[in-house]
Amino acid sequence: MRLTETVPKMTLTDHKEIKVEQCSEESSIKACPGVLKVLQNASKQERVVNGVHKCAAILENDPDAVMLCILPQPSEDADVTINIEQTLIKAHCWENGIRVLKVDCCKKLEMLVLDNTQPTNHSLNSDFSCVLVLFPKVEASDSPDAEKEWKMIDDFFKKMLMHGVPHWHVIELPG
Repeated sequence: MRLTETVPKMTLTDHKEIKVEQCSEESSIKACPGVLKVLQNASKQERVVNGVHKCAAILENDPDAVMLCILPQPSEDADVTINIEQTLIKAHCWENGIRVLKVDCCKKLEMLVLDNTQPTNHSLNSDFSCVLVLFPKVEASDSPDAEKEWKMIDDFFKKMLMHGVPHWHVIELPG
């Protein structure tokens, strides 16, 4: 059986033009204080995982434990494998319904995480090309704080959608 109905197509240039018009006023979106607070709380509570290999292992074995995936924009001189790794991680997150936040700078992300980390947290390493924020432990997940954190992240993403900001837009971190 063959389909004879013609379907209107949108070319890639048409798609790009629409997206550019929609986000031209929103070109420098800053991370909202709520999302930063979630990251700071998670750092203090040792719920932050960084490094491509550690993050990939968690995403593979327990994607339901992940609240948010943060991927910094690779620098111009970055190894090409970082782009490939981030693309695969992003696809895996989207498949599992995990929110992905692209941010402007790896160093700013590192400073935000390390500034709020307990000195005894030796689980963090120097690779900040991928950062996962985990949900609070099961016992604490019913707490109002856990719900409040998720609502802050959800509200931020809804606000981006309402303003026509595409999900791949890079968010500016303070610092």
